[in-house]
Amino acid sequence: MSASVSEEIKKPEKRTWLQKSLIFAGVTAGVLIIVASIRLSSFEDAVESIVRIEVPAGVLAELPTASQNEISRDAEETVTEDEAIPQEVKLHPAGPARNILLVGTDSAVGLDPDDPAANRDRSAGIGLADTIMIVRLDPALAKATIMSLPRDLYVTIYRDGIPVRSEKLASALLVGGLEKGAPTLVETITNNFDIPIHNFAIVDFFGFETLVDELNGVPLWFPYPVRDVASGLMVLEAGCTTLDGRDSLAFVRSRKLEAFIDGNWNRVGVWNDLERNQRQQDFLIRTIQRAIGKGARSVIVQDDLIRAGAEAVVLDDRLSVAELLKLGRAFSDFNPSDLLRTLLPVVDAVVGTSEVLELGEGANSSFAVFRGEGLNPNDISIQIIDSRGENNNVDEITDEITRRGFTVDMEQGEKTEETLIEFSVENYEEAVLLGRFIEPTPKFELVDDNSKSLTLVLGEDFEALPLMPKTFEEVDTRARPSLPVSEKLLGSDENALGVVNLIKPLLPVRQGEISPMKLVKEIDGQPPSGQKCG
Repeated sequence: MSASVSEEIKKPEKRTWLQKSLIFAGVTAGVLIIVASIRLSSFEDAVESIVRIEVPAGVLAELPTASQNEISRDAEETVTEDEAIPQEVKLHPAGPARNILLVGTDSAVGLDPDDPAANRDRSAGIGLADTIMIVRLDPALAKATIMSLPRDLYVTIYRDGIPVRSEKLASALLVGGLEKGAPTLVETITNNFDIPIHNFAIVDFFGFETLVDELNGVPLWFPYPVRDVASGLMVLEAGCTTLDGRDSLAFVRSRKLEAFIDGNWNRVGVWNDLERNQRQQDFLIRTIQRAIGKGARSVIVQDDLIRAGAEAVVLDDRLSVAELLKLGRAFSDFNPSDLLRTLLPVVDAVVGTSEVLELGEGANSSFAVFRGEGLNPNDISIQIIDSRGENNNVDEITDEITRRGFTVDMEQGEKTEETLIEFSVENYEEAVLLGRFIEPTPKFELVDDNSKSLTLVLGEDFEALPLMPKTFEEVDTRARPSLPVSEKLLGSDENALGVVNLIKPLLPVRQGEISPMKLVKEIDGQPPSGQKCG
């Protein structure tokens, strides 16, 4: 097969910068934040050397603090000097969920002249935001969700709170300039999509290649030989292949990926950014797995891995060493394959002479996930126990909460003063959604129940079901202290993870014609069941 492939190989064609895709910033920043931060307590000097971007006030969303929580309580609540702050306004040690913007620029500063990514018709230091991802990290639940924003989305660019012009999302960095490029991108995303951004991380081509090489490459499984003449990718054999920094960059930049099947090169997908975004997320998972396999969770991990990450990434000026360490501890046992993916629906459009993308039907549901509002009451069943000591409007309450979409089962209970929601860890987010519809905000009580049941106990203090639900942040702040606290958040040592012996698998046999879209699903970097790749 190799001989046949070689006959088909063509020398990479010189291309314009418009043909070049990007660096996958999520790989570098994601590994740094989710995995490598576990070891930051030993490398504070390296992390403190990370280049920081000063962000103007009001651009990044604020995370709740103890003082903010105390102020946000109902106006009629007062606390004397002798009283402790109630449990519901204390912060969980892991902190709240946060959205981190991962940005990859196509700046070529530092690359070797013979690197395919260095071939460009503009200055090496001028970069566009070609990879844009949002990662939502919930440390108390050890839950991570990712969504890619296509660079060709047609949006209104905001800078300093003012709409500047309508353009592709990728141009926000250029509109903002050297000093305000990242803040301009944050403002643009927040104003167009109503998504709060709490922190950001940026990386360029050179930083990406450096980190991958520090991992001694990233192993990917290819069921067929693959190539992309434009990006310079060439994998001549099917099976497990370890890509170095340069080849990894060519893979995540690929927009015209082809697979060699039955003597012919066949397109993988329809060569658009959406398929490339999916491959980039696949690569992120494989990179985190590689970092773990190299000892990122071990107390004996080499310093070079952390230092390479620190040198590769640029962060906002609010993401501190302490916060990175806390995130690392919360996600120390995180399985990369558990990374949740949210797809943003988009449609093709033409503005003037430019081909762009616009938001498609259902886009707001995708954005809602990153506001903490991704659940629908129609999918939630609750048990209501009326413990108010009277039964004069039970049917009215049942009808009201049913109209909001919940499935309800009502029963009577012994009289109690306070309204509360009983939940398990598995249905915490459902509990928060329910709490948004209860006035006053109920107490939250964690129960050791794996049945995922959700119970609302109506107490004497119950007032009403508000017409408009409260914000996610308000209720989440009250509910989060009820979640369990991982011992790793209270300690400083991490569990060592041994390196697994991996075996190079046999090449799979494929027959018959395969559609381009089926190839997109098959080429995800993961080995088939029963095989290992590392």
